[in-house]
Amino acid sequence: MVAVRRQFEGMPRSIRRVVGSLFLGAAVCVAAASPETHLRATQEAAAPPMLGWEIPADISAEDIEDLDLTFAEQVNPLIARLFNSAESTESRLAAAEELRTQTDALSGDSLAKNALKRRLARRVELISSALTASDVSDLAPLKDDQTSNVSTAVANARTSLGSFGNGDAWVSYLHLEALQGTDLSAEAMTKTLTNLIPTDAMNAEQRTFLTRPALQELRAALESALAAVSNDDEAAARTDLKGRIQTLVDSVLAWEKEPLGDRADTVRHSWRTLRSRFPAAADVLRPVINSHLFNHNVHFAVSEDLLSRLVADFRTEQGSIADCILGAWVTGTQTTTVDVAVDIVPSTTTAHFNLNVKGNTRSNTRAQKSPATVWTNGNHYFWLNRAVSFDGRKITASPTSFNVDTNSRTVGLATKYDRIPIIRGIVRNIASQKIAEAKPKADAETANRLRDEAVGKFESETNEQFAKGNDTLGKILDSLSTRGIALESVSARSSNSHLAVSSRSIGVTRLGGSLQPPGAVMPKGAAVQLHQSAVNNAIDTLGFQGRAVPEKDFLAELEKALGELFQREIKLSDGEPEPVPENEEPEPPSTFVFSKTDPIRIRFENGEVVVTLRTGIRQEGREEIPEQVITIPVALSVTADKVLVEPGNISVGGTDNARKVQIKRILSRRVVRRELSAVVDLQAAGDKTLPVTVTHIELLDGWLGAELQ
Repeated sequence: MVAVRRQFEGMPRSIRRVVGSLFLGAAVCVAAASPETHLRATQEAAAPPMLGWEIPADISAEDIEDLDLTFAEQVNPLIARLFNSAESTESRLAAAEELRTQTDALSGDSLAKNALKRRLARRVELISSALTASDVSDLAPLKDDQTSNVSTAVANARTSLGSFGNGDAWVSYLHLEALQGTDLSAEAMTKTLTNLIPTDAMNAEQRTFLTRPALQELRAALESALAAVSNDDEAAARTDLKGRIQTLVDSVLAWEKEPLGDRADTVRHSWRTLRSRFPAAADVLRPVINSHLFNHNVHFAVSEDLLSRLVADFRTEQGSIADCILGAWVTGTQTTTVDVAVDIVPSTTTAHFNLNVKGNTRSNTRAQKSPATVWTNGNHYFWLNRAVSFDGRKITASPTSFNVDTNSRTVGLATKYDRIPIIRGIVRNIASQKIAEAKPKADAETANRLRDEAVGKFESETNEQFAKGNDTLGKILDSLSTRGIALESVSARSSNSHLAVSSRSIGVTRLGGSLQPPGAVMPKGAAVQLHQSAVNNAIDTLGFQGRAVPEKDFLAELEKALGELFQREIKLSDGEPEPVPENEEPEPPSTFVFSKTDPIRIRFENGEVVVTLRTGIRQEGREEIPEQVITIPVALSVTADKVLVEPGNISVGGTDNARKVQIKRILSRRVVRRELSAVVDLQAAGDKTLPVTVTHIELLDGWLGAELQ
């Protein structure tokens, strides 16, 4: 009993609740185990809790009524029934089916209605799937051996920690010595899991260290192994299942309300343990979880027209000829023109396109081989083709194919016997005959020389460009991986006219995108769709947690951190605040004291980028302002050749009005209306740049979409 108590006390709170409910169920069964009362006790056992959730504010009756009163009259009663735990499962699923029909019929003729359709459809699928999952008949845990996964994760963690000077201290703190071999106790795994979870007592550096990929993967393996515990009592197992589903949906709705890191972590933990303990129920929920929480969070599409403009290269090169060809000394000049174009090819597994080169070489030559001299004009056409594939991580190219059409014409002939009347004609006839006989060989030699020169130069130049691209991309992927947000999923594909790439980076504790919004098919441009999770996941790796950063240096530090993350220069502004009005005194130097968790959060909604800062503020000569939640809405729009940045009203949490005024005064010097150029210079072939213009920006349901022409 003492061993059980110790094991129980070492568990995280979430696991203790589950285990506690199992012990309580076992105690009830033991107390009612006499033959006379066994049947009665079973009949009167408490029923598993009914699943119920509060209706999210963004699909509340009031919000829907403000948007479309007729639609509200149709769906509000159905939404209330779907979320009401007092209703039967059959009634709630029927309400879900009717809501699907009504939502599909809603016209998406405005940004607000489109957002409502997406939010409502997502919640209907989540709640209905949760209700169905709670009634699955199969309550068995995952049958896979979780111990081997833990052993692998422990080995990887030890290898990772071995690269740090204080790695041995972390090995001891995490009790990794106790997780050796295949006979792993729940007590040992629970101790390690408890210490893998950051606490408020840790400093920012320690909390950040625990987010290293190897440690996060160990945590995931331990959570799965501890969750995969069978319970022979069906009633207790059913209660456990419903409790896990309740927690999962609670955490999903909380994360959608505000995408904080600990809420995403709770979702991942709840989903991971549900998959291990109740895989049949997880199978029911998997489609909606994968579609709306683990989906790709970056999409990019480019048209054949724009890609052709990026790689297009029309050049003319002139040169001299001086070489021995088929025993004759040939001299002269040649001019070659080449035109490079792109042809996108349909592919479902990679983004595939052909680089096509059309070339023409014109030559004027003089060939000398005693006793004759021959003047020739050449007009040769050649074609190069190289198939290129991009799988989202690396560019590969096939060998170059080559075709040529040689055309040469003799325009002059002279021999050293031309001044001897009788012999002159004979020699010229012999020379002409020899020229005709040698023409196939001469054309073949011309074709070979064109092949060697054109293919060699084309492959050398393209290989160099592909190597540079792969090197840059490799550095970006390595940077993301080192920071715990490696690309777990990349989808590259192509149609007849467009190339598209989608990616997801979420790590072990974060979440991804929802269903991709419909995007415009740009016939001559490109489109980008970016989910707020991609931005927030990247921001989490920049190292602002718990740091004090001077306000004047904040943008420069953010630019530097983003540049290191994405391995390229990032410029967000000129770094200069607005000048102080003549009738106001300048603010003393300020320092942001960022929160240990979620210091910066971004949301894309209702046509705005909503920036939330969790920070305190220090100012020379003034009382320090403790941590506040500051919200800055910024509207983005495009007009003519400008992107308009229109900040809204800055809001500050809390009740201290003097502090609110002070914070707003500090931030308002930098958060101002701006007009930015809508023209973006893209790197094109060689050292050239190609200007493209942002023609449309849309911020909808967590997504930022931009179209470029």
